[in-house]
Amino acid sequence: MEAMPTASFALDHGAHITSWSADAAAWFGYATDEVLGRDGHLLFQEAGAEALSAASAAAAAGEHYHRVVPVRLADGTAVHALLTCTPLLQSDGRTGLMCQVADLAASYRSEVQTAFMDALVRRSPFGLGILDDDLRYVLVNDALAEFNGIPAAEHVGRRVGEMVHAADAGEYEKHLRKVLETGEPLENVLITGRTRRRRDADRAWSTTFFRLTSSEGRPLGLGGLIVEVTPNQVSLLDAAAVRQRLSLVSQASSKVGTTLSMGETARELTDFVVPDFADAAAVEIRTNLSDGGKLPPADEPVTTIRLAGRSVEEDPAARLMFTGPGTEHIHPVGSPSHESMCTGRPWHRKELDVPPAGRAAVSEREAAGREFGENGPGSLIVVPLVARGGHCLGLVKFGRSAERHPLDEDDLRVAEELAARTALSLDNARMYDEERRIAVGLQRKMLPGERDIPRRPGLEIAYSYWSTTRSANVGGDWFDVIPLSGHRVALVVGDMTGHDIHAAAGMGQMRTAMHTLAKLDLEPVDLLARLEEVVETSPAASMQLATCVYAVFNTVTRECSIANAGHPPPVLCHRDGTTEMVPVPSGVPLGVGLSGSEVTVHDLVLPEESTLVLYTDGLVERRDQDIDDGIDALRSALSASVNPPVPAVTPNGGPPAWPFRSPSSRAASPVRTRPSLQALCDSIVAELAHPAGEDDLAVLMARAPATPGHRSARWRVRPEGESASVARMLVRDTLREWGLEEMQDTTELLMSELVTNAVRHARSDIEIQMAKGGTLVVEVADDDERLPHRTPVTEDGEWGRGLTLVGELAQQWGARSISSGKVVWFELPLPADEDETPSPSPEPRPAPGRRGFPAGA
Repeated sequence: MEAMPTASFALDHGAHITSWSADAAAWFGYATDEVLGRDGHLLFQEAGAEALSAASAAAAAGEHYHRVVPVRLADGTAVHALLTCTPLLQSDGRTGLMCQVADLAASYRSEVQTAFMDALVRRSPFGLGILDDDLRYVLVNDALAEFNGIPAAEHVGRRVGEMVHAADAGEYEKHLRKVLETGEPLENVLITGRTRRRRDADRAWSTTFFRLTSSEGRPLGLGGLIVEVTPNQVSLLDAAAVRQRLSLVSQASSKVGTTLSMGETARELTDFVVPDFADAAAVEIRTNLSDGGKLPPADEPVTTIRLAGRSVEEDPAARLMFTGPGTEHIHPVGSPSHESMCTGRPWHRKELDVPPAGRAAVSEREAAGREFGENGPGSLIVVPLVARGGHCLGLVKFGRSAERHPLDEDDLRVAEELAARTALSLDNARMYDEERRIAVGLQRKMLPGERDIPRRPGLEIAYSYWSTTRSANVGGDWFDVIPLSGHRVALVVGDMTGHDIHAAAGMGQMRTAMHTLAKLDLEPVDLLARLEEVVETSPAASMQLATCVYAVFNTVTRECSIANAGHPPPVLCHRDGTTEMVPVPSGVPLGVGLSGSEVTVHDLVLPEESTLVLYTDGLVERRDQDIDDGIDALRSALSASVNPPVPAVTPNGGPPAWPFRSPSSRAASPVRTRPSLQALCDSIVAELAHPAGEDDLAVLMARAPATPGHRSARWRVRPEGESASVARMLVRDTLREWGLEEMQDTTELLMSELVTNAVRHARSDIEIQMAKGGTLVVEVADDDERLPHRTPVTEDGEWGRGLTLVGELAQQWGARSISSGKVVWFELPLPADEDETPSPSPEPRPAPGRRGFPAGA
């Protein structure tokens, strides 16, 4: 007979049937209207009737009742069934019964099924798992949890790929998805790989998976049976282990040594090997790499600095043995690390036996225990970092906990290969650092220092030079301030192509050449033309292409002449914070066939308290933006820094309430604090210099401050004999007006000699300029291109006397060529009460957050 469903019905306190389920009708063969209200005893034979009475008594006591009783069906058939009665509280407060009658065979099968499922989950030697439609674990039994080395509860919600790293590079999951899509089971497929908690040993499993579907046929997930067959697949696992090691070494090529930073290379290695290959790793570099020997002395301790370390050990003491970058470690003679570095050979122990505390260490194992302590790793490999030529740079340590498979001989070969690749990358970084150090030192020597910057009344100078951390070595950016004749000063900013020691050397050569040419008092156009020749004819590889801005500034008249050879345009910042780009044509860089005729000079007069800003492209150029956007950002930053917002304060420090009166009853007004020029320069660099920039940068700022004591006058005279007397009169009157009467005689005499020479050779008007700054400078310009030179004085004294007299009485004198002819000048010191002593320039300061050095530091 087929198993019948469980019948449910209810009896009141008098054993009358009050509820009858469909299953009860099917079970007993009575329709609902045939039994409702009738005595429940009709369903049982005599023994069953007694059981029903006992169930009522138990219900009255609040207890359940179970018993196998004889049941009478509607057709008179008697069968034994399991009767279960539960107390049922009626509306009148009395207790009835909720009864269930079940087939004995069905009850037995249900109990057996429950026991079977419990055994599968808890005691089966086979792994069982259920995955959802996203291949995430829903349920695993204890055996599968043991296979993977992870508690069953930690599986839930995780993907298969997170727990099992199959050797087939993702094919395992592809097979599972195919089962989910097609419904075709995956039967007895052999899988090899490593689990999340057992990364050091390959294992093998025979897997079977089938699709689980709902009653409507919708895929719910997968059910799986996993049997571990590792002992039967030794050869297969050996092959898988070889592939794993080769894959590890291959991946290291792209993961370790991606930069020219020793610290970053060390971190890349430790991050790569932990936790898959080892539980802990550390890279240490010797503190003395310049001792001349390939290997450290065997009879002396070796000191190292830890570049990087990583550990997944839970014990803080164990973690500390491999972590703590930047810490110094002294390795005594006889320790594993000392032995490895001094011999150039790896040190390997599968199991470390730690000696008792206080016992003298005499063996290798005891030395290891002394070095790593009681909480050290279960197995250890120490490999020296041997670079080119057999030089030992330091060491790398790999440790694995005692709970994992120990580091074996195959792991030693992998460790040696990883160390060799790391040593090569570290050596590259070391040589890079050494070359950079030399280049930076060379650069510092070649750039002007504080003492090299001329101090002139009427000129404030500020500068910043920064060498970026990401550029390949150093750049060829430079700046200079060169004193010229009279009150003139040359302002220079340039950039030599390249970012290496050759660029730094080329920058030094260019600066030297520019100084030499500037001493000739050449016009900006002529100077750049000569520089072009220097670059084109130079045999040195360091002299390639260069850009440059050359400006000549007169500190008294504030006249400025600017020439540009392919460089970013200067920016002029006015006193009120408004800015403008100086419209000087950019020309082409030096070294590409530039001739003087292709350079245009732009002349302007700097407004009082304005600032001329010269800079290299490292300040305004980015890969992700146009250089014009960078120049706009520079102009905005200058405006904001020069013209800061008015501080909103009141006399008592509270919110502003305009207008208000100060305690002295005078009207208070907000005060704008204007930054010093060096502070302005530093703030601009700090704001605009990109933290991850790839180019050096130089900034030179020149401000024309207010100079009430400066005076200048300019006249034109005809090339006629009486012009000398006219000039003397003009000079006499002007010196009297300036309060310099005591300088009249000498100035008139020397100026008269220069004008007389000009009258003799000039074809057009002669221009005379007299300027009072830190000294008195008189210039006489004419259209004759021939420069004067001193000649012996004739016996009658008619010839050769003029320039000899100028040379004897003037503090300095000279001549220079200009586009319209020449200028002859002389300089006289001011009387002691008129002497202007320039204020010292502010000391340049590094901008916050940037790595670099002030020029000449």
